[in-house]
This record gives sequence, C-alpha cells and structure tokens, in this order.
Amino acid sequence: MAARRYVDVFEAYDRFTQGTKMPETEWDYNVVPSTAALMKDRYGIQFEGGIIPEDPDLIDNLFLAGVDMLINTGIYNTDLERVMKVEEDEIYEGIKMAPKKLSLGSGKDRCKCKARRGNSTRKPIVQGGPTGAPITEEVFTSLVESYAAEPMVDALVSGVLETVDGHSVITNTPWEVKATMAEIRYVREASANAGRPGMSLKGPQTPLSADGRLAAGLGKNGMVSSDPHECSQLNELKVDISVLNTISGWHSAGDIILVEQMPMFGGYAGGAEETAICDVATTLATFVVFNGDIHLDGPIHIRWGTTTTRDTLKVAAHVAAALDYNTDLLLANQYYTMAGPCTEMCLLETAAQAIADTASGREMLSGVASAKGVALDKVTGMEARMLGEASAATCGMDVPTVNEILDRIVSRYEMNFFNAPNGKRYQDCYNVNDSTPNNEYLNLYDNVLDILSDCGLGF
Repeated sequence: MAARRYVDVFEAYDRFTQGTKMPETEWDYNVVPSTAALMKDRYGIQFEGGIIPEDPDLIDNLFLAGVDMLINTGIYNTDLERVMKVEEDEIYEGIKMAPKKLSLGSGKDRCKCKARRGNSTRKPIVQGGPTGAPITEEVFTSLVESYAAEPMVDALVSGVLETVDGHSVITNTPWEVKATMAEIRYVREASANAGRPGMSLKGPQTPLSADGRLAAGLGKNGMVSSDPHECSQLNELKVDISVLNTISGWHSAGDIILVEQMPMFGGYAGGAEETAICDVATTLATFVVFNGDIHLDGPIHIRWGTTTTRDTLKVAAHVAAALDYNTDLLLANQYYTMAGPCTEMCLLETAAQAIADTASGREMLSGVASAKGVALDKVTGMEARMLGEASAATCGMDVPTVNEILDRIVSRYEMNFFNAPNGKRYQDCYNVNDSTPNNEYLNLYDNVLDILSDCGLGF
C-alpha cells in the first residue's frame, strides 16, 4: 500500500508514544544482534574481497538487508523505552523526499554538495576541522583558522570548547549555552581571519543538550540555515528525546540538518557484515524518520576507537556503495585516527580513509579528529590537507586499482595500533600567531606524499 505521507520528527514522536514497550537491554542484546544476523543469512551478505566492494549483487543485497532491518526492528527511544516502526513504502517515500543537493555557506565561499554516483571525477566536499575533539580556549580560534586557510578545505566542522571564561562546560547549565555561543563565534572569527568569512560550519560540537544545541543559532554570529546543524542518533538504531527536540526546532526553522551516528564494529551488532547492515538501516532512518538532509557516518572499532582500521574501512565503504548504487542520498563520513598529529601514521590513516570514502561514492569527508579525537589540542589543519589531497588524487580511479593501493597503505600502519605515536599538540607543531605549520610537519608531510606515491597514488 502506498504511504499516506512521509514521516517527520513530529510523527515519529507520536509513534514512539504509542510504540511497543521494551527494556533497553532487550533491544541491545537481543533485537539488534538477532535481526542483524537474520538479515545477513537471508541476503547472503559476506565480505570476502577488498575494502571497497566490487560485486554488484553484494552491493544491492546489502542495501535490501538494511531496508529489511529497519522495517523489522524500527527505532528505539531510550527515554520512552518504546519502539516505533516504519513501513517499506514509508522508507522509499523518505528517500524520495531527501534532498539531492545542498548549498552550504554564502558568497564566494559557498560550496555545493550533490550526489556523486560512484567514484566520480568530482571531488567530495572536504569539511575540515577538529570534528568534536576537545580544544582549549587559548588556541581555539587559531587552530580552526589552520583549517580555514587550507585551499583543499571547502567547509568547516567545529571542535569542543574545553572551557568558557575558565569555567567547565557542564551540560544543562548556563555555561553550556555560553560555551556553545562562544564556540560558534570563535569559528566565525577564524574563517574571517583566513579571508573566507562565508564558509559553512558544521556544528555545534560543544553542547549535549537540546537547549545547548538550539543556542548555536542565537546572536549575530550564530549558525544560519546554510550551515549543517548536527545531532546524533545513538548506538544502535536508538534515539532520545533531546535529539527529537533539537531536530524539531531546526526542521521548523528550515535549517540544514545533518544526523550522525558511529556504528560500533564488534559491539551489539556483531561482525563486519552485521555492523554494515545496521549502518545501512541507521543511515536510512536519518532521512526516513529524522528529517535529515545528509547523514554523517563513522564506523568505529570497539577495541581501538578509530575509523581507520581495515575492518571499519570495509564497513564504511560497503555501506556507502550500497546506498550510492541504490539512492541519491547525501553521505558523509568522519575521521578518527589512532595516531596523533605530526606523525607518519596519522597521515597514512587519513589518506587511507579519504581514498576509501571517495572511491565508494561519498559526498562529504569530515575531519580529522586525530589521536582518536580525545586528546586535548591534538588536531591540526595539516591532516585536513592530506584528506583533501588524497581524495582528489583518487577521483575517477577504478575500484580494483583503488583496492590494491588501499591494501598497501593500510598494511604500512595497521601493525602499529598497539604502539601508535601520540603525536604533538597544535601549539607544538604550528605557529599559533599565524596558524601555519612548522618545518618539521611540512617535511614529514612531503615524506608521506612520497610513500603514498610509492603505493600507487598519483598526486
């Protein structure tokens, strides 16, 4: 039967209130893993080839498995402890309603994000920034400027302001609201300092509450409709009331909404195939249930806390290909490397993920959160430069060749996860006064370009 109308966030809330009551433990330990395993068997999903899939039947079946997963499980609300369901026709209606292109930013700094279709010769949007990593007040503006000054960077993603006026940022307090507004103001100042005042901003990153997120649009320097407004689903296939409240405000205001979720490889879902099936379902939910305009992925390894392991790269690439071959949905991915800045390993990890994301059809690459995005001030614009250059060099290459290059690159760093280098803080490898990298980092960067060239990537 045809869908009566597409589902929006308000309809989703009503369905949650009437949905099946269920303990969260039942959802996590039974519903998600058992359904993912069922879908894996039903559609014969088996990842046996390279990082990027080359079998069109596998790609199509993974998409269908994700659709089936979303129909069978629905979405769980952790606050209401209830499950809402969607029908197959509603899923396809949501896909049709999703935008096929977005205009980000303003003036000469505006960029257009539109469906790429496979490994297009057109480069994805490079959204450079700390990607939610913690940053001290003293260097926040200079650090963000290091990204805005990079020619390969098209748009910005913010970081988490560690303190505001020396005060800790505590959720659901006035300090969270003040920190959110300060975060956005500092980013605007940084892009203006770089001569790119119209760059779009993905944020906010500092707040966790709906009040804090909605405060990002306040004031003359606040976020505007052409900025991707970010909030997160929960692992796996879950959401809370705070996210619904946030989306309802942004949706009613006509803002661009970016919904992110980082599926956990080795977590509740299970192995690579099961995680990918959940990831497809989660991505579809962004557009079908939560009024999202673009979905930000980022499969994370439960042991290493990174997106750059061979397994997580494979999950991300298979999911992107499945959605890219079957829809025009706008897909992004975020970057969390194991190693810290100013290290060979960090740049190789970044390059590997940029290559995989580009060749599997993603439209936006958002990063980089070096040192797993948890170390204070350990992010710099040079990682975004590598992300952009590796992506541009990959555009238009055939997938079998890309898989060979990826295997060589990943093999150079994956044995170092046990003792990955911590790297350096921004202020230790950059000149804070003018936001430029020091000679040590520049020389290291050139050396890594040589390594990548030896692996087959032509710059």
